[in-house]
Amino acid sequence: GGNLGSTGSVAHMFQHVGEITYPAKVGSSDAVLEAAIDAGADDVLSDDHGHVITCPFDSLGTVAGDLEGKLGEAAGVKVIWKPNLSTEVGEDHAESIMKMIAALEDDDDVQSVFANFDISEDVLQKLTAA
Repeated sequence: GGNLGSTGSVAHMFQHVGEITYPAKVGSSDAVLEAAIDAGADDVLSDDHGHVITCPFDSLGTVAGDLEGKLGEAAGVKVIWKPNLSTEVGEDHAESIMKMIAALEDDDDVQSVFANFDISEDVLQKLTAA
């Protein structure tokens, strides 16, 4: 029921940023936050699985280098399109969106897929249980 937009038609809905990931074992959330701020990062999200640090696209190399000196080698360093605003998707549309994302990711010509939707845990469990 949707339309295919032209190249760059939704770019205004995303920020081009750098993402640096570390496993949880490199340090506490406070220690990683302090190191990230000192390195020039914008944001840090920490949980039991690890730390995700975001920084401006044009300073990714500098921030990653500074963090490597303080925290060691990162698990991942990449450029992503981070959504500016997320849209909650209900159960009625979630299944079709997940099918579309899977089809895009299976296409050999697609390098990566970024989206700005949120699906609640309850709906996601229903979809994965089926």
